[in-house]
Amino acid sequence: MADRRLCLTGTPVQNKLDDVFALIKFLRLHPLDEKNIWTEYIGSPVKFGQALGIVRLQTIMKCITLRRTKDAKAADGSMILALPPRREELRLLKFEPQEQEIYDRFFKESKDEFTDLSQKNEVMKNYVGILQKILRLRQICDHFELVEGKEAKPKIEDGECSGSFEDITAAIETDGFDYSRAAAVFAILCESATAQCVECGSELGVSSDLPPDACESETQPPLKRGRKYKTGVSRSSTRANTPDTPRPVLTRCQHLFCLVCYRNSVCPGWPTVTPDLMRACSACQTALSPTDAFEIKHEAPEYCKKRERKRERRPKGQCLENFVPSTKIKSLLQDLIQFSSMNPHSRNYDSELEMTDSSGVKIEPDVVKTVVL
Repeated sequence: MADRRLCLTGTPVQNKLDDVFALIKFLRLHPLDEKNIWTEYIGSPVKFGQALGIVRLQTIMKCITLRRTKDAKAADGSMILALPPRREELRLLKFEPQEQEIYDRFFKESKDEFTDLSQKNEVMKNYVGILQKILRLRQICDHFELVEGKEAKPKIEDGECSGSFEDITAAIETDGFDYSRAAAVFAILCESATAQCVECGSELGVSSDLPPDACESETQPPLKRGRKYKTGVSRSSTRANTPDTPRPVLTRCQHLFCLVCYRNSVCPGWPTVTPDLMRACSACQTALSPTDAFEIKHEAPEYCKKRERKRERRPKGQCLENFVPSTKIKSLLQDLIQFSSMNPHSRNYDSELEMTDSSGVKIEPDVVKTVVL
């Protein structure tokens, strides 16, 4: 909730044009923050190669965007950003035997599963599971302990559902789609950082401090542009039309929508519709009944509470003598220690150490700040 809104991005369009719509929706740029209007005037013309759509988008971006480049200069001619030269270095590290064994095991399992899905032409129906597998491989590169326990088979009984995406999908096919399984899939999407609406791209995995019943009320429609404001007020507050909290809706085909987009794109009036009404999923065209979708409430579901109780927590102050850093962390620490040894205020400072740049010029001891992404 805010009276002023701004957003910072280096890539307005990362994967698709709707990435820009997500920013405009956050900024509340009425009426383009409505999906149907955005699609009519921007999305569809650009999709079908009409120059008018590009012109409209460029006009909008020129009006709402403050662009700064590395070459931009201030009024006095000085550079706005004094950045050092960019240097990219790609390093290929060799896993330790334990890391290699774990990675190979996960990779083989993931590859076999993807091959099987490709042969059945079911890749898009199980894309959540594929994203989860990729996440596991990335986690192993950071540290193999991040995937400990991820291979355990789930327990799906008495409404409790946890485990891998494949097991949850199998439970849906055999025992049906219910709220606990929808919440489990949603948790996997949040863990993989892919909990966005497939239509508008808005982030649905953010937590909210509002009470659970706050999301029961419908979001108020945006105020009309013809409204008159009091004298002396140049701009209205966005507090009045700020949505309470994201309302994610997950379908049986494992596609995630926000409530508004689900009603606009799939089933108008859901969930208060006739039980025999069948609608097609806008993402994969799967036939869906009203009971084939669930709105995921933001209060913690029972299965999450049970998993939290079972999770072992490391006591505060516990000695980390047995901790083994990964290959990637070891390489990173070696680079950071070099900078630390040049810092006169660091305990790693080495007064006899001399470092030179790529041109052979001696680098004087200094404080180097590092951001690790």
